[in-house]
Amino acid sequence: MPTKRHDRRPTGSAHHREQAGGQPVGVPERILDAALYILGESGIRKLTQVQVANRARVRQSHLTYYFPTRDDLLDAVTERAVDGIVSGFRRVTTGASKGGQKQLLERLARSVTDLAHMRMFVAMIVEADADPAVRRAMRRATERIEAALAEALGGEDARERARLVLAAIWGLGLYQFLMRPPSNTSPTRVYLSWLVGASKAHEAGVAADQIG
Repeated sequence: MPTKRHDRRPTGSAHHREQAGGQPVGVPERILDAALYILGESGIRKLTQVQVANRARVRQSHLTYYFPTRDDLLDAVTERAVDGIVSGFRRVTTGASKGGQKQLLERLARSVTDLAHMRMFVAMIVEADADPAVRRAMRRATERIEAALAEALGGEDARERARLVLAAIWGLGLYQFLMRPPSNTSPTRVYLSWLVGASKAHEAGVAADQIG
């Protein structure tokens, strides 16, 4: 399993050299933002350390300090993308933005069906077929999304429902990515209404079986 390098920070004399050299705070975040942009615009084949360093406007030595290998970079980028999806769930289900299951699924659908996200997702799925490191990163990302979605959905059998919902929305995302339907004919709203009903019916069925 690749080491998560994006939390690494310089210590001791290295830290002082970085400050003395005027290296701005937040370099790892700039690198990850650049990598996400490249993945969304060009796919995983263009995700090289040279391309990312150029996009982030940092020296390649700075990039490799935080992410020594391409696998480390890819692992961190995947984590960052998942962080955005998970934080979106939490905003829906807490505080003033609490909006119920339909709003939660709408947010998930927007995140998943976004063209840049799907371009990245499809490219990584293809890459995962031949690269075990990419496959591991994708599996960990999927498990995190499932767990966060299950927590947000709540109720009986939440993890199983989260798997079904995520698989269904991925299917919707692939359809949208391929067909590019006009907004007035997009099946997203109707599909989500059906998905909300199916999820609630499944939960009710499980509860009835347990009572019986």
